[in-house]
Amino acid sequence: MNESDPLQTSEAAPMELPPGTRRLLRLVYIMGVIFVLLLVTLIVGIIWKANHKAPPRPEPPPQVLNLGLPAGADIRSAALDGNSLVINTGREVIVVDVRKNAVISRISAGP
Repeated sequence: MNESDPLQTSEAAPMELPPGTRRLLRLVYIMGVIFVLLLVTLIVGIIWKANHKAPPRPEPPPQVLNLGLPAGADIRSAALDGNSLVINTGREVIVVDVRKNAVISRISAGP
């Protein structure tokens, strides 16, 4: 190489960067450090979440619904359609909302 080559630098003098380039280089270093910190935080969060699971909730006790049937009454048929349960006792038809656990209607067949 000859002496007019602009890429040739001496080892004694380090290459000076322009101020804009130094700021960009500093910004790249800062973003790299932030990226590594966020990645470590994500990994620690995943490990913590895997080791600290919430205890399972106990199942609620079953709800009891009194249909108010007389003693000795027999249920002849029952049919479930969506959230409605239809119960036929022979003397009356009872419609129960399963979600609300409530009697919606009673239809009497006769005296």
